[in-house]
Amino acid sequence: MQKVKLAVCMGDSEYANRFTNCLLGHYRSQFELHIFTEIRQLSEAEAKWDVLLCSDHAEELEKLLEELEKPVIYLWDEESESTLRERLGNAENQEGRLWFVDKYQEVNRIVDEVLKRIGDEIRDVRQTGSISPRCRLTGVYSLSENEYQLPFIITMGSILSEHERVLILDLQENSGFSQLAERGDAMGLEEVLVMADTGKFARGRLLSCIGHLDRMDYIYPVENTECLCEATEATYRKMLRMLTQELDYSVILINFGVRFVGFFEVLSQCQEIYLMQKRGGLCKWRESEFMDELENKGYQEIRKRMTKVELPLITGPAVSCERLVEQWKWNEFGDFIRKTMQKTAYAG
Repeated sequence: MQKVKLAVCMGDSEYANRFTNCLLGHYRSQFELHIFTEIRQLSEAEAKWDVLLCSDHAEELEKLLEELEKPVIYLWDEESESTLRERLGNAENQEGRLWFVDKYQEVNRIVDEVLKRIGDEIRDVRQTGSISPRCRLTGVYSLSENEYQLPFIITMGSILSEHERVLILDLQENSGFSQLAERGDAMGLEEVLVMADTGKFARGRLLSCIGHLDRMDYIYPVENTECLCEATEATYRKMLRMLTQELDYSVILINFGVRFVGFFEVLSQCQEIYLMQKRGGLCKWRESEFMDELENKGYQEIRKRMTKVELPLITGPAVSCERLVEQWKWNEFGDFIRKTMQKTAYAG
């Protein structure tokens, strides 16, 4: 994957150190950093970087724009630099050269802004490659209590995101995830499937389909659930290759729902699969038929990667997904999830 050559020039040394340490720790595969302490150094080394990210140099910014040809992203503080944007209003977005981004927000959101602004300029739209070994795919599926797949996968993602970069991919129809995802006018899974189907994508276009939930990221869920069945196995496989290769995630959690054509082939791409179960009833019959179907279709390997999860009894009144996640994360069920993930990671 081609790296973006990012020049960083910030007057606030403490902020700059925290920011660059975060980039080096979590986005090393995406950026090649060029760190400068003075504005005058930028002109001398302009050929070596693609885009400039700067802050705390408001007085020098106008002159800087006259000297440089590369795009500039300025991290600004609305309170202390309220007149700066007004003064440079004509220069903003002129020939795609200047953008203002809020300085005091999460680093991952600033990174998204950087890649959205310059991703299409830095990288040509190209074909996807193979699934990256740096990212593991974890699937969640249920034959009966599928209404609890959503809180389960968010609980798992919340635990994993304490130490890893996590992306949630929701392939379950009407899972309820859209109630948690603030989509607005953003594109979502439909757009990602279109990119995968054509085999070509733009990085900025791909990143615009991603939202944030606490420390986790997610692809905005579909609005038209019929497209989940209409997409082919080849499209799903290309989508997974695209996501694992082009995005810097260590784990992608896939919430499986409707059985599209090629469902088992896509499920087999997961290194870990959690099969959620309900106590008693006809669950054992359904599970038996499911296992027989895996055997008959030649997917014995899926059974070996599968961990059965028996949901705790919920005897009280219905609660929100957020409250259920919080309960599961810190009770005995959360401890079970942690231990199970440790075992599967060790086995892998």
